[in-house]
Amino acid sequence: MKKHVAIILALFTAVFFLVGCGSSEPAEKVYVEDSEIDAALSDGDSYKGKYINIAGKVFSVEKDGDTVGMQVWYDVENSEQQFIVYADKEMASGVKEDSFVRVDGQITGTFTGENYFGGEITAITIQADSLEVGGYDDIYAKAENTKEVGETKEQHGVSVTIDRIEYARDEARVYLTVKNESGYQASIYTYDAKAIQDGKQFEHEDNYEAGYDGDIGDIVDGASKEGILRFKGLDPEKPVKIQIGAYSDNFDIEMEDYVFEIK
Repeated sequence: MKKHVAIILALFTAVFFLVGCGSSEPAEKVYVEDSEIDAALSDGDSYKGKYINIAGKVFSVEKDGDTVGMQVWYDVENSEQQFIVYADKEMASGVKEDSFVRVDGQITGTFTGENYFGGEITAITIQADSLEVGGYDDIYAKAENTKEVGETKEQHGVSVTIDRIEYARDEARVYLTVKNESGYQASIYTYDAKAIQDGKQFEHEDNYEAGYDGDIGDIVDGASKEGILRFKGLDPEKPVKIQIGAYSDNFDIEMEDYVFEIK
C-alpha cells in the first residue's frame, strides 16, 4: 500500500507568490546536475536559487486564484522524495492527481508542514518556468536511447516482431507486434518473457505506474496485438537475447520459444 499524504497548500501558495513575484531572475541559470537531485530534494535551502529539471507523479493539487500548487513524488515506485511545484493556472491547466509532470524551474527553498497523521513533512519548493504534463513513458521515463529492431520470427502462422527497444529511466521497453494467421487461437506468454545479457537473466516486470502492462496473452486467428516488455537493468550498449514463450490451441503442433539475438 503506497503512502499518500497531503499538505494544506493554499495559504503557503499565496505567501510564496507574493514573495516570488518580487524577485528578479538571475543573469544566468545554474542547474542542479542529475547526480545532485537526491541531495537537492533533501536540502532545498542549500540549492536555493538554482534551477532544476525534474519529473515525477502528482499526488495532490491545490488551486488559489491564478496559482496552482502541486505535490509530486520523485520516487514514484515507492511514493517517496516529494517536491512542491508552483505554476500559473494556464501552464498547469492539464494537471490533476496521478498526472506525470516534468518541471523546469527555480528552487525557492524548503517547505515544512504536517501530514494527515501529524508527522512532519519537508519538501523543496520549485517555481516552474515550464511544465510538461503527460504519461509515464513520455514524461517520467522518457526514452534516452532507442534501438530500432524490426526483426520478425514466425512459426506455424504466428509471427512475433520486435519493433524497437527504448532504454529509459530504470527500465528497457521492448515493443512487440504479434500476428496470428495460424487458423487457431494462440497465446504469447509475454508475462514470462526473459532477457539474457552478459550471462545474466532478467525477468519481465509489469509496471503499473505506466498504466499499461503490455501483456499480449491470447490472440485469436486473423488478429494482431501489440505489447511492451519491461526489463530493469539492461545495458543499451551491449547485445541482448530476448526469449518469449508461446502456445497454440492446435494440439498437433508444439510452439517453441521465440528467440531474438539483438546486437
